[in-house]
Amino acid sequence: MTTLQMQDYWLGMRINGGRYAISTKFIHAVFLHPEPEQGMKDLRINGVVVYKGEPICLRNHFQLLRFDQRGDSFVDWHQTLKQSSAPWIIVLRNGPQEGLGFRINNIVGPFYAETIPDSSFFYHNGADYHLVGVS
Repeated sequence: MTTLQMQDYWLGMRINGGRYAISTKFIHAVFLHPEPEQGMKDLRINGVVVYKGEPICLRNHFQLLRFDQRGDSFVDWHQTLKQSSAPWIIVLRNGPQEGLGFRINNIVGPFYAETIPDSSFFYHNGADYHLVGVS
């Protein structure tokens, strides 16, 4: 490994057809929550789910994450995901976004990969992933 490469564990995410990766250092939890139908007697608060007894406030992925937005991917990035097509929830850890979560279409990994500093993407297992960070 050269000094130009950094190694880390990453979680791959599918969002609106794009492939993105976030360092697992930013993630508190990942869980499947496909929103089953609820009865009339159940209290339902939009934008909040409960995970291990704790409320998780959901936001759009583009409100919590940032990436180098170039080309056509910028339009796809800002499309709101429908709950029916985005059953996975990622909860962030530490900092001002702690306890906030967002929905994604699918996950890949986690996997161990090397990245080059100042690069906005990397290649893993036959696919390019845009690197994202926490806003």
